[in-house]
Amino acid sequence: MDINNNPDIPEQLKNILYISLPEGTGRKIGDFIIDENHLIPVEIPKGQSELDLTNLSWEMIVSAMLRIFAYKPDHSDIEYYRKFIHAVQPDIIPELTKTGVIKAEDKDFLLAEEIFLALNHFAPEEPFTFLNLAFLYEEMAEIAKKTGSFLNKLKENYLNKAFETYTAGVEAHPDHPDMHFYSGYFYLKNQNPSKTREHFEFFLGLAPEDERSSEIREITERISMQSQDDQLFTEAFDLIKLENEPEAITRIDQFLQRNPQVWNAWFLKGWAHRRLGEYSKGKDALEQSLELEKYTTDIYNELAICCMETGFLTQAYNHLKEALAIEPENTKIISNFGVLEMKKGNPDEALRFFLTVQELDPDDPIAADYIAKLSGA
Repeated sequence: MDINNNPDIPEQLKNILYISLPEGTGRKIGDFIIDENHLIPVEIPKGQSELDLTNLSWEMIVSAMLRIFAYKPDHSDIEYYRKFIHAVQPDIIPELTKTGVIKAEDKDFLLAEEIFLALNHFAPEEPFTFLNLAFLYEEMAEIAKKTGSFLNKLKENYLNKAFETYTAGVEAHPDHPDMHFYSGYFYLKNQNPSKTREHFEFFLGLAPEDERSSEIREITERISMQSQDDQLFTEAFDLIKLENEPEAITRIDQFLQRNPQVWNAWFLKGWAHRRLGEYSKGKDALEQSLELEKYTTDIYNELAICCMETGFLTQAYNHLKEALAIEPENTKIISNFGVLEMKKGNPDEALRFFLTVQELDPDDPIAADYIAKLSGA
């Protein structure tokens, strides 16, 4: 009889004893021969300090073997244990699966995890052993998420385990539609559109007539369209930076046709028109942006500029006032107050604003230039 004192042995296997069968006790179960040269694992029952071999049963041996499958699948005798279990309990896979599902439904997650881990390592040729384990980890992550922010690390741990399980499942069963179907949904829920589309396209290639295919096609098309829209948005921003505002406006108009509720798209359009000196068009676009987003100073600031240039000085003042309430020390906004006062014919008030900018940022070139002009230097 041998017990694990090895520090490398998982904690869950510390109570497992390995017993040797007496010579001549080997027997045959179907095509399987019990080999007395292999040590047999048995777990000491809870509350007991030693094992009573008079009560030894097949179930106790199988239970210990399954625990080894769960926590040490690289055990040197693992293939022997696999054959042993198949011979002694040929219906173990459906029976244990049912037990694992019941435990998961009862929120006994630790026992459910052990069962599904054991099944996954015992029967990796069955795709559902990967899926059940991954589903469990997703549920455990969701419970941790709902419990509170202090369990965020635990949530991430379970999500990582789910990811690893889906990845292993796809590697083991690359041509199984369900592996790609559920992997795709996992990535969809976790904001990874490229991986979602990858798995959904695999699913559609493997099961084009599946009843779920129309739903998956719709999601895939939506992701593809979103990817195109993201590219349009990025290109529009880059084109403005490259001073190609007309082409940027073409791109952002294409984006807005499908995404009219995106405030920063309207902002980009207004910004581009303002840079072109098309202040009326810029004002219209920026007002659309402001309808959708009330707390971004850049919208108020750009809109104020367009209002000043189109003669709506009161509106310009109100927009700058809203912006300054959000960011009281934003020198760009304070400078535009100075410009507004100049347009209103109040040079002394304008100078006061530019001096304030200089106090906040002595290196501001715009303030320095206006101060020099207004001071008659």
